[in-house]
Amino acid sequence: MLRDVDYVLRKLDWMQSEGIWPNGLRYLWTDAFGVVLYVSLYAETGEERWLGEAERLVADVERVLGRRRGLRIGEAADRDGQYFHYLAMWLFALARLGDLKPEYRKRGIALARDIHPAFVVPGRGVIWKMQEDLSSPYPGYGLGSMDAYDGYVSYRMLDEEELAPEIAQMRDLMERDWRTLDIEQDLGLGMMLWLAHFFPDEPWAEAQTRRSLRTLETMWVDPPGYFSRAPWLHDTKFAFTNYGVSLGCRPPVSGRGVSIG
Repeated sequence: MLRDVDYVLRKLDWMQSEGIWPNGLRYLWTDAFGVVLYVSLYAETGEERWLGEAERLVADVERVLGRRRGLRIGEAADRDGQYFHYLAMWLFALARLGDLKPEYRKRGIALARDIHPAFVVPGRGVIWKMQEDLSSPYPGYGLGSMDAYDGYVSYRMLDEEELAPEIAQMRDLMERDWRTLDIEQDLGLGMMLWLAHFFPDEPWAEAQTRRSLRTLETMWVDPPGYFSRAPWLHDTKFAFTNYGVSLGCRPPVSGRGVSIG
């Protein structure tokens, strides 16, 4: 849950006055976090206006980024195609909004069923980026190392029964590599920790949590206090990827809580 609502509201006002968000160009990853933020604000304050903002945001994303199948990466010209891990985060956002308004859970289930066959190669992996119409992989992109984990968690958050076949395929892909998967990038480590906290007692989650924390220990630079991009890049840092690490290092108390982190 949110710790300082006033601070969050001040930041929201500033972003809006600067045309950054939610009134900037649509970008699926950012907007997924935004939906969850609005749901969290509603849970914390009880003010109906935040549910209204969440629903308006979903409508705008679908209007601008929605395609016949799936959602485009972003509104800008160079953000074409579709990323599975962005779609998975959007599915998670719909699941959280669906806790309060069930129609959004149904919408998420339909989206998951629609995109899954295009991205998933059974027994091999999940294609990281697809053409905008999902007709074929985007040139130059292969299988994503964490995408099966993204799908597994988001699908289970939506509906374990309705998406049982898709979840089983993701679980099979995870079983093939969770013992050897070694992440060495800050954002990936943070997101793996975040994913693992939903099902902390499952073997893959236990192993990846230990491994991720061990790697992050080698990436902490203090002073001044930040996580480097990778263990061998101690002079390289990015604010948004450090935020991603923070999601994994400080998950909500309950894996099924409203907040994203």
